[in-house]
Amino acid sequence: MMRLLVSADIHLGSPIRSVALRNPDLGDRLKQASRDTFAEIIDLAISEQVDALVLAGDIFDNGYPDLKARAFLISQLARASEAGVPTVLIRGNHDALLDHKAHGDLGPNVHVLHKGTPTVEIGGTAFHGLSFDAAHVAKSFLPDYPRPVPGKRNVGLMHTSLDGAQGHDPYAPCAERDLMAYGYDLWCLGHIHAPFERVDGPVLAVMPGIPQPRHFGERNGGTVTIVSVGDGTPEFERRAIGHLGFSECALDLSTCADQQEVLRSLRDTLMSAQVLGRDMAVRLHVTSDRHGKELVTELAAEVLDSIDGVFLDKVKSAPPPRKPGAETDDLVRLMQDELTEDGFRQAALQQLEELRLALPSEIMDELDESGLDALLEEAIAEVSLTLHAGALR
Repeated sequence: MMRLLVSADIHLGSPIRSVALRNPDLGDRLKQASRDTFAEIIDLAISEQVDALVLAGDIFDNGYPDLKARAFLISQLARASEAGVPTVLIRGNHDALLDHKAHGDLGPNVHVLHKGTPTVEIGGTAFHGLSFDAAHVAKSFLPDYPRPVPGKRNVGLMHTSLDGAQGHDPYAPCAERDLMAYGYDLWCLGHIHAPFERVDGPVLAVMPGIPQPRHFGERNGGTVTIVSVGDGTPEFERRAIGHLGFSECALDLSTCADQQEVLRSLRDTLMSAQVLGRDMAVRLHVTSDRHGKELVTELAAEVLDSIDGVFLDKVKSAPPPRKPGAETDDLVRLMQDELTEDGFRQAALQQLEELRLALPSEIMDELDESGLDALLEEAIAEVSLTLHAGALR
């Protein structure tokens, strides 16, 4: 039995620009969280005494020479190596900094798989992988992967969008059915930030997801996967990880009479977002027609000065939902107000006179000026009934 800790999409050095513009403190915490989470991955690999740490690409976030991030990576992989845990990894589409030709290798017991060296054997298991040499690869890597080594367990590392995933560009696309039929026992995948597993007979494919989500669209991440490869289908176990989570909170302030009540509601809501041992970024969805978003944002910032580990991402505000028929009632009131306008009455009297002249003389007096108000009220009542009937359908 061989036990592996599988991760991908660390994105060290991610700039977190949009978050940092809204809340610099949260931006700084997110940058640190990706480093803290990777250190936690190394801690887990050591404490679980896995046989190898597998990283399926996008360890860095971009191709700029961030030597601080590279030095951090080297020091963490050295901790694993010194504890007897080798690392096998591939470069993803973000990983130019992993080019050992430009920046040197990553140290002993760290194996970067690429076209020149696509296979390494550890503990009787053959690990196969190909790395990105450019920021975008439009074709499948699969035809270039080594064939399975007979008589050994075979594990593949691939950074791929597979058949496509919402929110992810098509990098090195590969049909899932072709992947599962290639003859490997296990595929360790990267690129898609939401975790999932696929089982097809004796074959397992694992997408571990992003271990430290960077924004609200990545809330399904925050995991790594421990895989046991032996006889039969490999077994897997997801492990929650990550130092900062994301929470969306609904807050109805429409009944708050004053700002003191708003403060109390904010304090109760934000304190409930605290999670022991983990920071939280909170997005507030506020319902109010009296308390503006800017004021609520400033009040929330004041409340958070006394709450540790909770950061405000943004406040989104909306008026309370209107009762059925409220829009219709507003329209009727506008029509009634229009009746008092001199211009409207003059136009109505002119149309009434035109109608009188078009009618036979024996009935034209039915539409004299004295009956205008009654006619208008009757017309508004008919319109109101029609509008309410439409709103109820």
